[in-house]
Amino acid sequence: MNIRLYLFMLFMFCGGLISAQNIAQVDLQALKELEALVVEHQDPKSLLQVTKAYPVAEVNGQATVGLLGRLTSSVTETEWRAWADNEEAVFAGACRNGIVSFRIDAYSLDVLWQTPMDLVELASRAVPDLNKARYGTRVDSVHNGFNLPQPYHGEGVLIGVLDWGFDYTHPMFYDTTLTSTRIRAVWDQYRQAGPSPSDYEYGTVAESQTELQAMGSDTSNVYGYSSHGSHVAGIAGGSGAGIGIKGMAPAAEFLFATLMVDESAALDAFDWMQSVAEADGKRLVINNSWGLPQWGTPDGSALSNQFIDSMSDEGVVFVSSNGNNGDVDFHIDHTFEEPGDTIRSRVKFYPLNANPNTWGQNLTLWGEVGESFEMGFQLIAGVSTVVGESPMYNTADGPLMLDAIEVVNNDTIIYDVVMEQSHPVNGRPFMQMRIHKGDAYLAVVMQVTSENGRIHAWNHTHLTNDVGNWGQDFQAAQPGWIGGDPYYGIQQPACGHSVIAVGAYSSEYLNAVDIELGGTLANFSSYGPTLDERLKPSVSAPGVNVESSLSSFRDGSYSITNSVEFEGTEYEFARLSGTSMSSPATAGVVALMLEANSELTPADVRSILESTAREDDETGVLPTEGDHVWGHGKVTASQAVLAALTWDSSLGVADIENEQSYIYPNPAKKRIWFYGVDGGESHWEVYDIHGRLCQSGQNLNLNSVDVSGLQSGVYIIKVSTLGDTQDFKFFKRN
Repeated sequence: MNIRLYLFMLFMFCGGLISAQNIAQVDLQALKELEALVVEHQDPKSLLQVTKAYPVAEVNGQATVGLLGRLTSSVTETEWRAWADNEEAVFAGACRNGIVSFRIDAYSLDVLWQTPMDLVELASRAVPDLNKARYGTRVDSVHNGFNLPQPYHGEGVLIGVLDWGFDYTHPMFYDTTLTSTRIRAVWDQYRQAGPSPSDYEYGTVAESQTELQAMGSDTSNVYGYSSHGSHVAGIAGGSGAGIGIKGMAPAAEFLFATLMVDESAALDAFDWMQSVAEADGKRLVINNSWGLPQWGTPDGSALSNQFIDSMSDEGVVFVSSNGNNGDVDFHIDHTFEEPGDTIRSRVKFYPLNANPNTWGQNLTLWGEVGESFEMGFQLIAGVSTVVGESPMYNTADGPLMLDAIEVVNNDTIIYDVVMEQSHPVNGRPFMQMRIHKGDAYLAVVMQVTSENGRIHAWNHTHLTNDVGNWGQDFQAAQPGWIGGDPYYGIQQPACGHSVIAVGAYSSEYLNAVDIELGGTLANFSSYGPTLDERLKPSVSAPGVNVESSLSSFRDGSYSITNSVEFEGTEYEFARLSGTSMSSPATAGVVALMLEANSELTPADVRSILESTAREDDETGVLPTEGDHVWGHGKVTASQAVLAALTWDSSLGVADIENEQSYIYPNPAKKRIWFYGVDGGESHWEVYDIHGRLCQSGQNLNLNSVDVSGLQSGVYIIKVSTLGDTQDFKFFKRN
């Protein structure tokens, strides 16, 4: 028997402690494809070069496959680790509440069927969510301690960043005096020289400033010598590098992990970061500016989401970018009400010449528990002539996976299908179809039918290296067909129950005459809710043209906005956009909150961020339960830190008014603006710290006051409106 066919049959029919019913068909499909590559490439180095679409990475010179699993109820973590220690091909990773990460030698995949688990998932691939922040988040007021008992800068808090492209030597990661690094430790999972973390058998850790300087940066990987991690970390907690480009928490320390582009490695990194934080006795907030767009379950039930929820129960705060599909109409939501009801929609394809790795489109569909649906496609020539079609595949016939082709007028359409009658994680019927049409001048029309029940469908670009994470439209190209919408776009890990998911907007700023501009929603910020109808995003933060640090080791080009020389090297800055930027802005604010009140639970943190988020003309009036575009509004650090100081965890409330008024910017150069001051005729007076009246005035509807004529220093402005007087302290600078 052909070995490839034998292994495929092994995947499909092998018994023992794991059966095919315990692995999702999409994972079996990927394992089948991976197995074919393993057979073809017997040299590990060669295999690593051709498996970039799969969670394959080098560990101790071996090509290993990343996986997640759920231990059977009778197996303890100790028993699992003892079993793994006796298996040369198995590398045990992190474990939380029975959810484990592990890796298997790619040439020993048959060991998979011996693992003591009742559910296994192939680790999904991680993709960066990349596509003025201190003012927009009102962090400037927190740094200066206005309306607070003291300034807050994130001291005593660890910010964990999982990413790629870290420059360990960048002055942004030093203290504000540029004498000592604030990088507490790094784990480069790709660097195999060691030493590895004590609980793991791969990668290299470094902690001392000497070790960090010697390493310089993380190693090249699927993203080359990237700069994404350096930019993200600079937003969360950059010290300013001596030129004032500060992040949200410039006194916090960092934990950097360069992950092996799959969620198994990510869970290991989470666990490592928590172990460092616990050893230091410090609170930890972890930022994830990446997502898992096509694999896993978008309802928070995936094993990785369960793992994150367990860590949140132990006190770790997780913040994640919401995704960058924005207003693309890549989603369909339809409820079938009678037999024969069929929907059709044209599938927009990403241009082949737009990316060298472009392959086709990935159609992912989820139904309701206990229901089934059928899906296939038609091929259209010209405007409406049907020239071919696939069979209709029914989820009731699952589990099933197959590869197929359709040949029409010498055009070859390649596609594969995986489907489940009941997905092993959430019980929903599931189907995924990847379609490649090459240069064929044919339109692909998805058609779905069911007797009843509701389905959701998404249209994602599929790349040969499997790191595409953007959507393409469903189009109502003919009468009676249906178009898509931008909703239900939340991916892993942002869809998790305990994760603070962050949308993006263009930060407000003051122009040359101190008029506030900006504040509009970023067109790339993904819309919620989750598949199971939970609110996402939680909040929104600045994510458009955010200036931060670049790695000096990078191999990509950027439009440079600033530079600084430090210890003989020129370090540069650039403005980037994406929810990759809004997530660390929020993670930095969380660090300020945890400095103010280290007793906050992750649930407390999320509640405070949501309850203190502000509305304005751009957000409009948001529902009490939040909005699927803005979440609960714009992150407002000045209010969030104030609420953190007075938060009562037992009651879930702070001893402040949610609509408390404040002024911004603070410090101010030319004009101060008011938020939350009641309308009506107002009288205002500005006093210096000696109590001397400096200026006064009267406004019909007070929204701002010109303070450009004041000297630098601290002032009090008293505002009287409708018989109520409020005092605000501010710092004037020239």
